[in-house]
Amino acid sequence: MKPSDAARSHAHPRTLSRLMFVSLAAALACAAARAQQAPADPNASYRQLMQHRMEESQRSVEETERRRFEDGKLHNPFPTDADKAAARPGTVRAVSPEEQQALAHNEKGLDYFSRSKFSQAVKEYDEAIRLYPGLAPAHNNRGSALFALGRFEDAAACFSRAVVIDPNYGQAHFNLALAYLKLGREREANDALNAAARAYLAAGDEHLRAGELKEAEDDFKGLLQIDPGYTLAHLKLGLIYNAARRYDEAVQSLNLVVAKQPRNAEAFENLGEACAGQRKYAEALAASEQAINLRPASPGAHYFAGIAAAALGQREQALAHLDRLKQLKADDYAKLLADFIEKKAPSKQ
Repeated sequence: MKPSDAARSHAHPRTLSRLMFVSLAAALACAAARAQQAPADPNASYRQLMQHRMEESQRSVEETERRRFEDGKLHNPFPTDADKAAARPGTVRAVSPEEQQALAHNEKGLDYFSRSKFSQAVKEYDEAIRLYPGLAPAHNNRGSALFALGRFEDAAACFSRAVVIDPNYGQAHFNLALAYLKLGREREANDALNAAARAYLAAGDEHLRAGELKEAEDDFKGLLQIDPGYTLAHLKLGLIYNAARRYDEAVQSLNLVVAKQPRNAEAFENLGEACAGQRKYAEALAASEQAINLRPASPGAHYFAGIAAAALGQREQALAHLDRLKQLKADDYAKLLADFIEKKAPSKQ
C-alpha cells in the first residue's frame, strides 16, 4: 500500500504537481513508534483536566473556517500529477466469518498493491467485495489498483461506490478527484476535491470527539494534502499533539496558525500549553498572555500563564493568575496551579 502525501502546487489551479507516497511498511513503522507508550503520568487529575480542556478547545474552534469548504472556496490548485491513487487498510468491526475473510482478502490485496502486482490485487479486492459488499476500503483499494493499471473510468466507478458507502471517506473522494483529472473531467474533479476536504474535516472531528487521536490525526493530515496552508487543520493537529504530549509537533503546527491568524486566542492558548510542555516557560508565558489579551476569561490561558510564571520564579505574577482562576470559579485549574506554585515558587516566609 502507498498512502498519498500530495504536495500542492502554487501555480494556476489547473497546474498539476507531483504526488509523493510512503510505503505501508514505513507508515506502520511510524504508527508503531507513536504507539510506544509515553511515560506514565503520575498526575491523573492534571491529565483528566487537560483532556477536558482539549474537548473544550475542540468545541470552541470557530466555524468560519469550515465555511470555506461549504462555499467551495479552497485556496488550492489540484495537488496531483498522480501516477497512483492511494489504498489503505479496511476498518470494520468484523462480526461474521465473511467479514473477517473480506478483511483478510483486503489485506492480501494491499500486499500485492505494495509490490506493484496490481492485477493480483484486483482479484483479492474482488473477493473481499463479494464477501462483504459494504467494505468501503475494498472498493477504494480496487479503484487504486485499477488506477495504477490505467483503467481510470473503472477506477472512478470504484471510488464513487466507496464514497456512497462512506460519505466521510476522504481518501476515496480524493482518489476520485485524481481519476476525474486523468479523464479530463475537471469540473467533477473540483467537486470531488471539495468533497474530500469536507469529508476529511467531518471524519477528523468525529474521531477527535471520540478520543481517537491517531485516526483524527490521519484525517487532518489528509486535509492538508489538499490545502497545506489550511489553518483549521493545523490548529486541530496542535490539539491532538498536545493531548499526546508531542509538544515539538504541537509548537510547529500552532506557530503556523498564529502566523496567519494573530488574533486566534485558541491557537495562542494551545501554543502556551505546548511551550510549557517543552519547558520553554518564557515562550509559554508570552503565548498565554497573548491568549489572555484576546480572551481575558479563558481559564486555560490563565492556568498556563501561571504555570510559566511560577516556573520562572515570578511568584507574584503566578498568584495573580491564580486569583483570576478563583474569580472565574475554575476550581480544578486553581487547585493544580496552587500546588504547582508552592512547588516551584514557594513563599519565602
